[in-house]
Amino acid sequence: MKGIKILLLIVITPLILQADVIPSGKHIVHNCVKISNLHDYPEITLLGYIVGPSYDNPQFFEIMNKQCLEKGYKFNDLGLYWAQKKYIDSVGIENIVINTQIGPELYGDAYFRQVTNDPNIYFITSMIDPGDFWVDDFNHVKKQFSFYEIAGFIGTEIVLYLHQQTNIYRDDTQNVQIFELPEIPNLQILPSTMRDTSSSEGQNNN
Repeated sequence: MKGIKILLLIVITPLILQADVIPSGKHIVHNCVKISNLHDYPEITLLGYIVGPSYDNPQFFEIMNKQCLEKGYKFNDLGLYWAQKKYIDSVGIENIVINTQIGPELYGDAYFRQVTNDPNIYFITSMIDPGDFWVDDFNHVKKQFSFYEIAGFIGTEIVLYLHQQTNIYRDDTQNVQIFELPEIPNLQILPSTMRDTSSSEGQNNN
């Protein structure tokens, strides 16, 4: 099955910041996005890659469990990737070869898919935006916390879904929503490449 399986169940549709001046009748919502179950997948490493006006020499970096994702300047974009931890440990994140010949006309997923030709680095998505956003003043939310989880893999494609979203309002009351993972055919705990490795190791140990 082709295409990254990302389940984006967004309660509040963010209005992306389009200028440095806040429009009349709107306010900024602090937006924190986390991947909250990386500890359940110690065999893999989640990577981030930021591009934008304030990144002249972007590099891959590791995304840590339950830490707010960052993209820096509001006009930057964040791409997410995964790799086997043993590969990253052996090569080193700083040594992943970057493709510097990507045309400026590409952006979004098309851009991030060409960031590296390393076959051990798998692109996930650039659709998760950790940046702050505007809402109308009649909407009293001031902070939003979104918790994504890894549900598993289809082949080598990782499945992320929005598990929980918490909105905090001006009076400090909270609204917590929990989203159930829908049934996804062919979903596996490990990617196909690691399942093959595990099977081979098991046969060698017999």
